[in-house]
This record gives sequence, structure tokens and C-alpha cells, in this order.
Amino acid sequence: MRNDIAAIFNLVENDEKLRPLTNRRPIASLPFACRYRLIDFPFSSLYNAEAVSAALFISESGHSLYDHIRSGATWGLDSIAGGGVFTHSQIRLKTNSTDEDFTPAYYDDHYKYVTKSKADYVLLMGSSVLSNMHLDSLINYHNEKQSEVTIAYKNVPRTILIEDSVYNHYTFDEEKAGNITAVNPVAETPMNDDMISLGIEVMVINKKTFLDYLQKAREQNLCVSVNSFSKLALEDGDPMYGYEYTGYLKPIEDLKSYFEANMDMLNEDNFNALFYRADPVLTRSQNSAPSYYGEEAAIHNSQVANDCEVYGEVTNSLLFRKVKVAESAKVENSIVMKNCYIEEGATLNYVILDKHVYVKKGAHLEGTPENPIVIGKNEIVEEDGTLMRG
Repeated sequence: MRNDIAAIFNLVENDEKLRPLTNRRPIASLPFACRYRLIDFPFSSLYNAEAVSAALFISESGHSLYDHIRSGATWGLDSIAGGGVFTHSQIRLKTNSTDEDFTPAYYDDHYKYVTKSKADYVLLMGSSVLSNMHLDSLINYHNEKQSEVTIAYKNVPRTILIEDSVYNHYTFDEEKAGNITAVNPVAETPMNDDMISLGIEVMVINKKTFLDYLQKAREQNLCVSVNSFSKLALEDGDPMYGYEYTGYLKPIEDLKSYFEANMDMLNEDNFNALFYRADPVLTRSQNSAPSYYGEEAAIHNSQVANDCEVYGEVTNSLLFRKVKVAESAKVENSIVMKNCYIEEGATLNYVILDKHVYVKKGAHLEGTPENPIVIGKNEIVEEDGTLMRG
């Protein structure tokens, strides 16, 4: 299947409900499970399908994403034979300021990437729905159905999504198994509805059909996305089928869902379902020393990355690299990102600390499962809980 896939990542994703974590990074760059980023999961799917290139269209600055991806070598995207990671940032700034239309360059960049590839298929993906998709199976299903467009979905309870969710779910033709007949906004579906067929932001589409839809998207000023192209397929009456994904899935829509997704990884069944369901999940290697645990350290049901120093108590929490938890400090039900320092006697419960946060001696932060406290990058938490910019 090598060279058969031209992968396009639509990273113009709604991140308002994830701030301040997305103040300086796209959703795709959000840290996850102590050593990964969300982009690692779709990129690993590409690697396992032997794809050699990907084009990224990013809302704003892509600095954190570029720093993580580098040449794409970790995922086999640095091949000299048609390979590469082609990045396009500041898409929101590249709209016409008066009416927010996409500029012609936005569509031209998609056209050039696809037409220069040797691909038979175009793969449209996002990064905000966490899953581990086996793309070979998706494409095989696409071919078996002789479909023009195939979209991955999962049957999930309506209640796992927020009330004003940005995602869609699908209605199927009962007589023609798998054929999608309607695209329905989740936000218009009552919360008390039972199961819905949730689109998980993965679409495979034949190359010629993609180029036809791209021209229509240009004419109608549409974003190049699974959402827009699924509606174009219905308008044109093209065969569009749904491929059912049955593995672990979590839409990352707001701070609560991001917190829950990380906490899910403390459950062995969830961890195995995401990381060991099919193919391995790859991430950029960072060599560092083993973590050190003091004599009084107590760790309960937690993940701790390399190069940490733990002298206090950590329970039901995730510590990323280079975190220090001092003596008598307590970290419970929390996510602590890289290079954070928690001084003596400080306590955290239902808290997310972004990178480089310093929690001073005796500080106490108490959130809830529904509303975890989030401290942005480079903040200093004083003893009385007030914040001072680092």
C-alpha cells in the first residue's frame, strides 16, 4: 500500500474550550499519557499503513507541532521517494479579513499536494478524536464496497459528548448495509438519546472525487474537512459508506474530556485497548535518566515518566518528564506536565498543570472531576493559591 495514500490533516479545529492549554499549541500538540502527543495516534496509523507523506493545515502557529514532528522520521515520513511532511500554518490569518473567506492559496495548497502525489486515495483526518485506527482495514472496506467516500464511525452513547459538540453522527440506509444517507449535527441531538453513530474525523476518498469536491469547496468557501466533504458527497449522490471502528475512542472537546482521556489511561483495560489493540503507537524518542523515588515516596495507581524526582505522595495521577514532587507534597487525581516543580506541603487534587509550573510550599489547589483546575504554562502558584507569571 506504500505511496497509495495522500494524507491531509485538517487541524483547523475548534480549541476554545481547551484553553489555556491551547493558547500556544494546536489540539494536535496536546500532551497525552506522560510521553505522547495527540498527533502521534493518526501519524502512527499512517506509519502502519506505510504511507510516506502528510500535509498539515494548522489554525495558528505550528511551532510546538513542528518541534515534535521534526522531519517525520519517527513515522517513516522522511522518505526521499515522494515522502515528507508538508506544513501550512496560520490558516486563520490567511482568510480574507472582511468576510473570513479562505484565500485561493488555501485550496491551491491542497490541490498541489494531492496532484503531485502518486496516491490512489486521499485520507482526510483530524486530531481531536483519540483513537488507534487500522487504516489498511478501512481502505480494504472502501474497495470492497466500491465506494467513492468512506467515513469511519463508532457507535457511542450520546452522553459521552458535550451538549454543543462540533461533531456529526450518521444515519444509514437499512436496505443497503453501511450506506450513509444523512449527516446529523450531534449538537442538534437530545442528550437523552441513546446510541449514535459518531463520525471520528477519518475519511478515505478516491483521488478524482477529492479533486472534484475541492473545486466545489473553493466555490462555496468550505473548509477542507470530513464534515464539509461528507455533505458534498450527499449533495452529489455519490456512494458513501461508514466503516465501524470498535476500539477505544475519546473525543477531546473541552478540558473535562481531555482530563478524562488521560485519566482513562490509568485503567489497564483502556490503556491496552488504545495502545495494544492493533498496531504500535509511535512517538519521538527523548532519552533521559530513570525517575528517582525518595525513601518516603508513595505512588498509587499512577503513571510516571522518565527523569522525575518523587519524594512525596502521588495517587491516581500522571507525571510527565522532569517533574519534581517534594517531601510531604501530595498529588491526587491530577495531570502534571513536563518540568513542573511542586514544593513541600503543597497539595493538588483534580488539577492540570501545564509545562513549567512552579507550585510553592503549602499551596492548595482543589478542583472537581467535572471542573478540574487548569494552570497555564510558566505560572507560579503562590502559597495562597494566587498566580504570578513566571
